Amino acid sequence: MTDGPMLRSGSLGVRVLPADSDDYRHLDLEILLNAARTDVPTIVDCTVGVAADPVEAARQAIGAWIETCAVTVLEMIEQQGRLASHFRSGDQGGVSGWHAIVGSITGWSVDGSQDKQEWFAEAMPWSILAPVITTGLDRPHLNGVRMLVGQGGDFTECEVRINGRRHEPSSAALAALDWPRTSQFGLARTFVLLVGPE
Repeated sequence: MTDGPMLRSGSLGVRVLPADSDDYRHLDLEILLNAARTDVPTIVDCTVGVAADPVEAARQAIGAWIETCAVTVLEMIEQQGRLASHFRSGDQGGVSGWHAIVGSITGWSVDGSQDKQEWFAEAMPWSILAPVITTGLDRPHLNGVRMLVGQGGDFTECEVRINGRRHEPSSAALAALDWPRTSQFGLARTFVLLVGPE
């Protein structure tokens, strides 16, 4: 379980996985909840920076990952509500049958606008898409869901990944929602840790 380089703190570990993309700005990261035990689920997410410089792109990618994914795991451990938001199954913003821990909503745009991030915060698409997302959950107790909307002009990339793998039905459903379309490129992402069943 600890093959390859890993950053550890106690039983927690973080490591870079082999990339599933040729883009040097793309990173696949895995959080090991107990690096000594292979039977404990891991949390996998991918992230990307937008800078042309590889070092700056890596900084951006890791920063976005910390703010969205890593904070949900730390919040699950800490349970104080200061690192991420908690939504019970029946709450507005909740996911039926699950306790949802939602990380920050991060993003970037050419013109500095935060339209897509604001839409994520107001619409709470993880809750809207819950009936589709839950069909892709492949673990009984702990599932990581990353949501991304990137768009500008004619280019659109909407993606939902569940436990590190793209879930096509959820990605298509996210693309069909009424998020703000803009002429200049912008993106927003968040990460939801589903703990349950509740």
